[in-house]
Amino acid sequence: MDDFQKYNLDEILPLITVTELRDAYTQGHSQRVAYYAHLLATALNLDTTVCQNVYTAGLLHDIGKIGIPDAILLKPGQLDKEEFELIKLHSSISGQIVKNIPHYKYLANIVASHHENYDGSGYPQGLKKDEIPLEARLLSIADVFDALTTRRIYRSSLSFEQSLTILKEQKYKFDPYFLETFLKIIPHYGITKAQTKTIHFEKLEKLRNNFFFIDPLTKTLNRDGLLAILGKLSHYQYKLMLYFLNIKNFKEYNYHFGSQEGDQLLIQLTKLFYKTFTPQETIKEPQKKDIYFARIQADQFIFISIEQRENYLTYKLEQMIQQFQQEFQVEIKTTKIIKNSHNIKSEIGYLL
Repeated sequence: MDDFQKYNLDEILPLITVTELRDAYTQGHSQRVAYYAHLLATALNLDTTVCQNVYTAGLLHDIGKIGIPDAILLKPGQLDKEEFELIKLHSSISGQIVKNIPHYKYLANIVASHHENYDGSGYPQGLKKDEIPLEARLLSIADVFDALTTRRIYRSSLSFEQSLTILKEQKYKFDPYFLETFLKIIPHYGITKAQTKTIHFEKLEKLRNNFFFIDPLTKTLNRDGLLAILGKLSHYQYKLMLYFLNIKNFKEYNYHFGSQEGDQLLIQLTKLFYKTFTPQETIKEPQKKDIYFARIQADQFIFISIEQRENYLTYKLEQMIQQFQQEFQVEIKTTKIIKNSHNIKSEIGYLL
Protein backbone atom coordinates (compact mmCIF):
# COMPACT_ATOMS: atom_id res chain seq x y z
CA MET A 1 0.00 0.00 0.00
CA ASP A 2 1.59 3.30 -1.04
CA ASP A 3 1.63 6.44 1.12
CA PHE A 4 -1.18 8.12 -0.85
CA GLN A 5 -3.53 5.16 -0.34
CA LYS A 6 -2.53 4.81 3.32
CA TYR A 7 -3.33 8.48 3.88
CA ASN A 8 -6.81 8.05 2.43
CA LEU A 9 -7.36 4.84 4.43
CA ASP A 10 -6.45 6.73 7.60
CA GLU A 11 -9.18 9.20 6.72
CA ILE A 12 -11.93 6.57 6.67
CA LEU A 13 -10.86 4.54 9.71
CA PRO A 14 -12.44 7.00 12.18
CA LEU A 15 -15.78 6.57 10.42
CA ILE A 16 -15.47 2.79 10.64
CA THR A 17 -14.66 3.10 14.34
CA VAL A 18 -17.69 5.32 14.97
CA THR A 19 -19.91 2.76 13.25
CA GLU A 20 -18.58 -0.11 15.33
CA LEU A 21 -18.72 1.83 18.60
CA ARG A 22 -22.51 1.90 18.20
CA ASP A 23 -22.46 -1.87 18.58
CA ALA A 24 -19.62 -2.98 20.83
CA TYR A 25 -20.25 -6.63 19.99
CA THR A 26 -18.95 -5.99 16.48
CA GLN A 27 -15.92 -3.92 17.44
CA GLY A 28 -13.01 -5.03 15.29
CA HIS A 29 -15.34 -6.95 12.96
CA SER A 30 -14.41 -4.91 9.89
CA GLN A 31 -10.68 -5.28 10.56
CA ARG A 32 -11.04 -9.04 11.03
CA VAL A 33 -13.15 -9.46 7.88
CA ALA A 34 -10.56 -7.47 5.94
CA TYR A 35 -7.80 -9.69 7.36
CA TYR A 36 -9.55 -12.99 6.53
CA ALA A 37 -10.56 -11.85 3.04
CA HIS A 38 -7.02 -10.66 2.26
CA LEU A 39 -5.64 -13.95 3.60
CA LEU A 40 -7.92 -15.87 1.25
CA ALA A 41 -7.17 -13.66 -1.75
CA THR A 42 -3.44 -14.12 -1.18
CA ALA A 43 -3.82 -17.90 -0.90
CA LEU A 44 -5.67 -17.87 -4.23
CA ASN A 45 -2.70 -16.05 -5.81
CA LEU A 46 -4.93 -13.24 -6.95
CA ASP A 47 -3.51 -10.03 -8.34
CA THR A 48 -2.00 -7.65 -5.80
CA THR A 49 -4.60 -5.02 -6.69
CA VAL A 50 -7.44 -7.47 -5.98
CA CYS A 51 -5.88 -8.39 -2.63
CA GLN A 52 -5.59 -4.71 -1.74
CA ASN A 53 -9.14 -3.94 -2.89
CA VAL A 54 -10.68 -6.78 -0.91
CA TYR A 55 -8.87 -5.61 2.24
CA THR A 56 -10.14 -2.06 1.88
CA ALA A 57 -13.65 -3.25 0.99
CA GLY A 58 -13.56 -5.43 4.10
CA LEU A 59 -12.93 -2.39 6.23
CA LEU A 60 -15.82 -0.56 4.59
CA HIS A 61 -18.37 -3.35 4.17
CA ASP A 62 -20.54 -2.57 7.23
CA ILE A 63 -20.24 1.20 7.21
CA GLY A 64 -23.92 1.37 6.21
CA LYS A 65 -24.97 0.21 9.68
CA ILE A 66 -24.61 3.84 10.67
CA GLY A 67 -27.95 4.34 8.88
CA ILE A 68 -29.80 1.60 10.81
CA PRO A 69 -31.90 2.71 13.84
CA ASP A 70 -30.44 1.84 17.24
CA ALA A 71 -33.65 0.08 18.27
CA ILE A 72 -32.96 -2.50 15.55
CA LEU A 73 -29.16 -2.57 15.41
CA LEU A 74 -28.84 -2.93 19.19
CA LYS A 75 -31.87 -5.13 19.84
CA PRO A 76 -30.84 -8.01 22.12
CA GLY A 77 -33.66 -10.32 20.99
CA GLN A 78 -34.55 -11.89 17.69
CA LEU A 79 -35.55 -9.48 14.91
CA ASP A 80 -39.03 -9.79 13.48
CA LYS A 81 -39.61 -9.90 9.72
CA GLU A 82 -39.95 -6.14 9.29
CA GLU A 83 -36.89 -5.42 11.45
CA PHE A 84 -34.81 -7.93 9.50
CA GLU A 85 -35.81 -6.27 6.22
CA LEU A 86 -34.60 -2.95 7.63
CA ILE A 87 -31.24 -4.27 8.82
CA LYS A 88 -30.69 -5.86 5.39
CA LEU A 89 -30.57 -2.31 4.00
CA HIS A 90 -27.13 -1.79 5.55
CA SER A 91 -25.31 -3.40 2.61
CA SER A 92 -26.99 -1.07 0.10
CA ILE A 93 -26.35 1.91 2.36
CA SER A 94 -22.71 0.86 2.65
CA GLY A 95 -22.46 0.88 -1.14
CA GLN A 96 -24.06 4.31 -1.36
CA ILE A 97 -21.69 5.77 1.23
CA VAL A 98 -18.60 4.29 -0.38
CA LYS A 99 -19.76 5.54 -3.79
CA ASN A 100 -19.49 9.04 -2.38
CA ILE A 101 -15.95 8.62 -1.06
CA PRO A 102 -13.92 9.78 -4.10
CA HIS A 103 -10.87 7.55 -3.62
CA TYR A 104 -12.96 4.43 -2.94
CA LYS A 105 -16.06 4.74 -5.08
CA TYR A 106 -14.80 1.90 -7.32
CA LEU A 107 -15.37 -0.43 -4.34
CA ALA A 108 -19.04 0.51 -3.95
CA ASN A 109 -20.44 -2.49 -5.83
CA ILE A 110 -18.19 -4.90 -3.90
CA VAL A 111 -19.27 -3.48 -0.56
CA ALA A 112 -22.96 -3.49 -1.53
CA SER A 113 -22.76 -7.15 -2.59
CA HIS A 114 -21.13 -8.76 0.46
CA HIS A 115 -24.45 -10.41 1.49
CA GLU A 116 -25.15 -11.90 -1.94
CA ASN A 117 -25.13 -15.72 -1.94
CA TYR A 118 -23.66 -17.96 -4.62
CA ASP A 119 -27.03 -19.70 -5.11
CA GLY A 120 -28.91 -16.41 -5.55
CA SER A 121 -30.58 -16.45 -2.11
CA GLY A 122 -28.78 -13.38 -0.79
CA TYR A 123 -29.50 -9.65 -0.87
CA PRO A 124 -29.94 -6.90 -1.94
CA GLN A 125 -30.20 -8.00 -5.60
CA GLY A 126 -30.31 -11.79 -5.42
CA LEU A 127 -27.19 -12.10 -7.57
CA LYS A 128 -25.71 -15.54 -8.10
CA LYS A 129 -22.43 -17.17 -9.11
CA ASP A 130 -20.26 -14.93 -11.29
CA GLU A 131 -22.83 -12.13 -11.19
CA ILE A 132 -21.43 -11.42 -7.72
CA PRO A 133 -18.17 -9.42 -7.80
CA LEU A 134 -15.17 -11.64 -7.10
CA GLU A 135 -14.10 -9.56 -4.09
CA ALA A 136 -17.61 -9.77 -2.63
CA ARG A 137 -17.48 -13.56 -2.86
CA LEU A 138 -14.30 -13.44 -0.79
CA LEU A 139 -15.83 -11.03 1.73
CA SER A 140 -18.91 -13.23 2.14
CA ILE A 141 -16.86 -16.12 3.52
CA ALA A 142 -14.77 -13.87 5.75
CA ASP A 143 -17.85 -12.06 7.07
CA VAL A 144 -19.72 -15.22 8.03
CA PHE A 145 -16.63 -16.83 9.58
CA ASP A 146 -16.00 -13.83 11.81
CA ALA A 147 -19.67 -13.59 12.80
CA LEU A 148 -19.60 -17.24 13.88
CA THR A 149 -16.34 -17.07 15.84
CA THR A 150 -17.12 -13.90 17.82
CA ARG A 151 -19.59 -13.13 20.55
CA ARG A 152 -22.80 -11.48 19.48
CA ILE A 153 -25.58 -9.88 21.48
CA TYR A 154 -27.89 -12.83 20.84
CA ARG A 155 -25.39 -15.68 21.45
CA SER A 156 -21.91 -16.64 22.60
CA SER A 157 -19.08 -17.18 20.13
CA LEU A 158 -18.87 -20.58 18.48
CA SER A 159 -15.75 -22.69 18.53
CA PHE A 160 -13.38 -22.84 15.58
CA GLU A 161 -14.57 -26.36 14.73
CA GLN A 162 -18.28 -25.47 15.05
CA SER A 163 -17.77 -22.48 12.77
CA LEU A 164 -16.08 -24.55 10.06
CA THR A 165 -18.88 -27.11 10.27
CA ILE A 166 -21.49 -24.41 9.70
CA LEU A 167 -19.56 -23.02 6.73
CA LYS A 168 -19.60 -26.51 5.22
CA GLU A 169 -23.31 -26.93 5.94
CA GLN A 170 -24.02 -23.60 4.24
CA LYS A 171 -21.68 -24.21 1.30
CA TYR A 172 -24.45 -23.33 -1.16
CA LYS A 173 -24.00 -19.68 -0.13
CA PHE A 174 -20.35 -19.46 -1.15
CA ASP A 175 -18.13 -19.77 -4.18
CA PRO A 176 -17.17 -23.48 -3.93
CA TYR A 177 -13.51 -23.03 -4.88
CA PHE A 178 -13.06 -20.04 -2.58
CA LEU A 179 -14.68 -21.93 0.32
CA GLU A 180 -12.58 -25.03 -0.30
CA THR A 181 -9.42 -22.91 -0.22
CA PHE A 182 -10.50 -21.06 2.93
CA LEU A 183 -11.22 -24.32 4.76
CA LYS A 184 -7.73 -25.55 3.85
CA ILE A 185 -5.79 -22.46 4.93
CA ILE A 186 -7.64 -21.15 7.99
CA PRO A 187 -6.57 -23.99 10.34
CA HIS A 188 -2.99 -22.77 9.84
CA TYR A 189 -3.87 -19.24 10.98
CA GLY A 190 -6.72 -19.69 13.44
CA ILE A 191 -8.96 -16.91 14.76
CA THR A 192 -7.59 -13.38 14.88
CA LYS A 193 -8.49 -11.38 17.98
CA ALA A 194 -8.31 -7.91 16.45
CA GLN A 195 -10.63 -5.41 18.11
CA THR A 196 -10.59 -1.69 18.74
CA LYS A 197 -10.83 -1.74 22.53
CA THR A 198 -11.56 -3.90 25.56
CA ILE A 199 -15.30 -4.58 25.78
CA HIS A 200 -17.01 -4.87 29.16
CA PHE A 201 -19.74 -7.27 28.06
CA GLU A 202 -21.40 -7.72 31.45
CA LYS A 203 -21.92 -3.99 31.92
CA LEU A 204 -23.02 -3.63 28.30
CA GLU A 205 -25.53 -6.47 28.56
CA LYS A 206 -27.00 -5.02 31.73
CA LEU A 207 -27.48 -1.60 30.11
CA ARG A 208 -29.09 -3.10 27.02
CA ASN A 209 -31.25 -5.42 29.06
CA ASN A 210 -32.53 -2.44 31.05
CA PHE A 211 -33.15 -0.33 27.96
CA PHE A 212 -35.06 -2.93 25.95
CA PHE A 213 -36.58 -5.35 28.44
CA ILE A 214 -37.15 -3.61 31.79
CA ASP A 215 -40.27 -1.65 32.70
CA PRO A 216 -39.03 1.81 33.77
CA LEU A 217 -41.68 2.18 36.49
CA THR A 218 -41.60 -1.15 38.33
CA LYS A 219 -38.06 -2.23 37.28
CA THR A 220 -39.28 -5.71 36.40
CA LEU A 221 -39.46 -7.31 32.94
CA ASN A 222 -41.68 -5.58 30.39
CA ARG A 223 -43.76 -7.14 27.62
CA ASP A 224 -40.80 -7.36 25.20
CA GLY A 225 -38.70 -8.98 27.90
CA LEU A 226 -41.41 -11.56 28.50
CA LEU A 227 -41.71 -12.31 24.77
CA ALA A 228 -37.94 -12.81 24.60
CA ILE A 229 -38.15 -15.31 27.47
CA LEU A 230 -41.08 -17.11 25.84
CA GLY A 231 -39.08 -17.36 22.64
CA LYS A 232 -36.24 -19.07 24.50
CA LEU A 233 -38.64 -21.34 26.41
CA SER A 234 -40.12 -22.55 23.13
CA HIS A 235 -36.93 -24.54 22.49
CA TYR A 236 -37.38 -26.64 25.63
CA GLN A 237 -39.84 -29.19 27.00
CA TYR A 238 -40.39 -27.69 30.45
CA LYS A 239 -43.58 -27.75 32.47
CA LEU A 240 -44.65 -24.16 33.05
CA MET A 241 -47.09 -22.58 35.44
CA LEU A 242 -48.32 -19.17 34.34
CA TYR A 243 -50.31 -16.86 36.57
CA PHE A 244 -51.94 -13.79 35.07
CA LEU A 245 -52.51 -11.06 37.68
CA ASN A 246 -54.43 -7.86 37.26
CA ILE A 247 -55.60 -5.22 39.73
CA LYS A 248 -59.36 -4.89 39.46
CA ASN A 249 -60.78 -1.36 39.17
CA PHE A 250 -57.31 0.13 38.73
CA LYS A 251 -58.76 3.01 36.70
CA GLU A 252 -61.07 3.88 39.57
CA TYR A 253 -58.14 3.71 42.00
CA ASN A 254 -56.24 6.21 39.84
CA TYR A 255 -59.31 8.42 39.64
CA HIS A 256 -59.81 8.55 43.42
CA PHE A 257 -56.20 8.69 44.60
CA GLY A 258 -54.33 10.09 41.60
CA SER A 259 -51.95 8.55 39.07
CA GLN A 260 -48.92 8.93 41.35
CA GLU A 261 -50.58 6.75 43.98
CA GLY A 262 -51.54 4.34 41.20
CA ASP A 263 -47.89 4.13 40.15
CA GLN A 264 -46.89 3.43 43.76
CA LEU A 265 -49.44 0.64 43.91
CA LEU A 266 -47.79 -1.08 40.93
CA ILE A 267 -44.33 -0.54 42.40
CA GLN A 268 -45.34 -1.98 45.77
CA LEU A 269 -46.89 -5.06 44.13
CA THR A 270 -43.63 -5.67 42.28
CA LYS A 271 -41.53 -5.17 45.41
CA LEU A 272 -43.70 -7.62 47.35
CA PHE A 273 -43.34 -10.20 44.60
CA TYR A 274 -39.54 -9.83 44.62
CA LYS A 275 -39.57 -10.18 48.40
CA THR A 276 -41.68 -13.35 48.21
CA PHE A 277 -39.93 -14.95 45.24
CA THR A 278 -36.58 -14.52 43.49
CA PRO A 279 -37.33 -13.86 39.82
CA GLN A 280 -34.75 -13.66 37.06
CA GLU A 281 -33.91 -10.10 36.02
CA THR A 282 -32.05 -10.67 32.75
CA ILE A 283 -32.72 -12.38 29.45
CA LYS A 284 -30.75 -15.62 29.52
CA GLU A 285 -31.23 -19.27 28.71
CA PRO A 286 -34.02 -20.54 31.01
CA GLN A 287 -33.34 -23.30 33.52
CA LYS A 288 -35.41 -25.49 35.78
CA LYS A 289 -36.67 -23.68 38.90
CA ASP A 290 -36.39 -20.24 37.25
CA ILE A 291 -39.12 -17.72 38.00
CA TYR A 292 -40.06 -14.68 35.90
CA PHE A 293 -42.28 -11.71 36.70
CA ALA A 294 -43.29 -9.19 34.05
CA ARG A 295 -45.56 -6.18 33.71
CA ILE A 296 -47.33 -6.64 30.39
CA GLN A 297 -49.84 -3.78 30.52
CA ALA A 298 -50.77 -0.92 32.86
CA ASP A 299 -52.17 -3.05 35.71
CA GLN A 300 -51.49 -6.53 34.35
CA PHE A 301 -48.64 -8.80 35.35
CA ILE A 302 -47.60 -12.35 34.58
CA PHE A 303 -45.74 -14.79 36.82
CA ILE A 304 -44.01 -17.78 35.19
CA SER A 305 -42.35 -20.67 37.00
CA ILE A 306 -40.38 -23.53 35.42
CA GLU A 307 -40.66 -27.06 36.79
CA GLN A 308 -41.74 -25.94 40.28
CA ARG A 309 -44.12 -27.58 42.76
CA GLU A 310 -47.56 -26.29 41.83
CA ASN A 311 -49.20 -26.47 45.29
CA TYR A 312 -46.31 -24.76 47.05
CA LEU A 313 -46.06 -21.90 44.55
CA THR A 314 -49.80 -21.36 44.46
CA TYR A 315 -49.88 -21.18 48.26
CA LYS A 316 -47.06 -18.64 48.38
CA LEU A 317 -48.68 -16.53 45.67
CA GLU A 318 -52.07 -16.58 47.39
CA GLN A 319 -50.45 -15.51 50.67
CA MET A 320 -48.67 -12.67 48.92
CA ILE A 321 -51.84 -11.48 47.19
CA GLN A 322 -53.81 -11.64 50.43
CA GLN A 323 -51.22 -9.51 52.19
CA PHE A 324 -51.24 -6.96 49.36
CA GLN A 325 -55.04 -6.76 49.21
CA GLN A 326 -55.31 -6.19 52.95
CA GLU A 327 -52.67 -3.48 52.96
CA PHE A 328 -53.91 -1.51 49.96
CA GLN A 329 -57.62 -2.39 49.96
CA VAL A 330 -57.66 -3.51 46.34
CA GLU A 331 -58.60 -6.78 44.68
CA ILE A 332 -56.27 -8.81 42.46
CA LYS A 333 -57.72 -11.24 39.95
CA THR A 334 -55.57 -14.26 39.05
CA THR A 335 -55.79 -16.78 36.22
CA LYS A 336 -53.59 -19.89 36.20
CA ILE A 337 -52.49 -21.75 33.08
CA ILE A 338 -50.32 -24.88 32.97
CA LYS A 339 -48.47 -25.39 29.70
CA ASN A 340 -45.54 -27.18 28.14
CA SER A 341 -42.85 -24.66 27.21
CA HIS A 342 -42.54 -25.96 23.63
CA ASN A 343 -44.13 -23.37 21.31
CA ILE A 344 -45.34 -21.42 24.35
CA LYS A 345 -44.74 -18.11 22.59
CA SER A 346 -47.12 -18.91 19.74
CA GLU A 347 -49.69 -20.39 22.13
CA ILE A 348 -50.05 -17.47 24.53
CA GLY A 349 -48.39 -14.60 22.67
CA TYR A 350 -51.77 -13.36 21.51
CA LEU A 351 -52.79 -12.82 25.14
CA LEU A 352 -50.00 -10.33 25.76
